[in-house]
Amino acid sequence: MRRTVVLCYHMVSATYEHRLSISPELLVRQVRLLARFRRVRASFDDAFRTAETVFPPLERLGVPLQIFVCTAYARDGAPLAIRELAGDDPEQLATMSWTALREHAERGVEIGSHGVTHAHLPQLSDAELRDELGGSKAEIEDMLGRPCPELAYPYGEHDERVRAAARAAGYERAYGLRERGHDAYALRRVDLYRRHAPFGALLRLYA
Repeated sequence: MRRTVVLCYHMVSATYEHRLSISPELLVRQVRLLARFRRVRASFDDAFRTAETVFPPLERLGVPLQIFVCTAYARDGAPLAIRELAGDDPEQLATMSWTALREHAERGVEIGSHGVTHAHLPQLSDAELRDELGGSKAEIEDMLGRPCPELAYPYGEHDERVRAAARAAGYERAYGLRERGHDAYALRRVDLYRRHAPFGALLRLYA
């Protein structure tokens, strides 16, 4: 049986030329090619509303979808306000509300945690780390009425203390980026962007 690879995307737009944005057409081409070699799951960090535009074609391809949400922003679908995106178009940074996330979940889209505020987890105190990981998990489960077993570390950042905190918070699995090995709390995802033509995405899969 082919192994599953989890892809990591962010914003989706045909016109917004941002480092975290990819056109719907290119994204679908990437996924279609990679699905010839592996079982593919497409995950979308930050729950940007723009990602919704590509859900229908991916669903037609039979590709499972997952959204990793920062719960502080889902409360009113606010733009993702983090230092690294300061000055970017707030309309493009708008996130999905709990209403939208609930509708996606009811259609079979998995909803995972991306923390509460998209913090740099290794920089937090133990108490702050518990709030980010435990708080986001609890809020997702309360708002959606279903378990939240998976976490994606913001920025892909984690260390031994963060992994232990994810385990203590009750997550079953947690994802970084391009990890190696079989630690359930340091699983691999392949992040893809507008600079990756489909065959470039294939090379990244095996890098």
